[in-house]
Amino acid sequence: MNKEIFSRTIGLLGEDNFDIIQNQVIAIFGLGGVGCTAIEALARTGFRNFLIIDFDVVEASNLNRQILYTYKDIGRNKVDVAKERLLAINPEANIKKYCLKAQDFVFDEPIIDFIVDAIDDVDGKLWLSKKAKEHNIPSVMSLGMANRFELSEVYVTTLNQTHHDPLAKKMRYLVKRKGLDPKEIMVVVSKETPKKDQEKLFSTMIVPSSAGLTIAKYILESIIIRRW
Repeated sequence: MNKEIFSRTIGLLGEDNFDIIQNQVIAIFGLGGVGCTAIEALARTGFRNFLIIDFDVVEASNLNRQILYTYKDIGRNKVDVAKERLLAINPEANIKKYCLKAQDFVFDEPIIDFIVDAIDDVDGKLWLSKKAKEHNIPSVMSLGMANRFELSEVYVTTLNQTHHDPLAKKMRYLVKRKGLDPKEIMVVVSKETPKKDQEKLFSTMIVPSSAGLTIAKYILESIIIRRW
């Protein structure tokens, strides 16, 4: 491995911590505004083993906020573009791509160390929470980031401690019905009340990317033994 790529990371985290993150397997469900920034931040930090799951193709309307894609990628499968992007950052990355919906993913991987739920579908989010619980895999769920402007309002908490987010309210109700404990589900959420009607979702890159960076930081701190 060309450690010069990650010399600044190693200098901050230390060799031992860097070696730890090199061996983690991160499953990213959803390659939209949140998932794109989360996975690029993780890849540039030194994580190199990824499962990427998304059934969608790149659309022109994605380009204002989804960092992995450019105009030439319109019409291509998001997982294909994402894999190319990650390998362009680190040619030694190990990336398995799955062009399918979350609920169609089969948890037969021998090891997944962390799950990122960056999908929009409520049923898919509920399904992922159940799978994470069944397989005892740490996870973090991204909640509503549309119709907001304040990146400083984005933070990590448990689902039971969320406020002001209509999606969080819905997820609290659904996970309880499925016998899951909201206190055990980690989420990235915004304190900001949505600016517009939630039935129409608008956004810039600012808040979704803030959520993606927050997720990357949370995973990093959850996995490594901090020595600084």
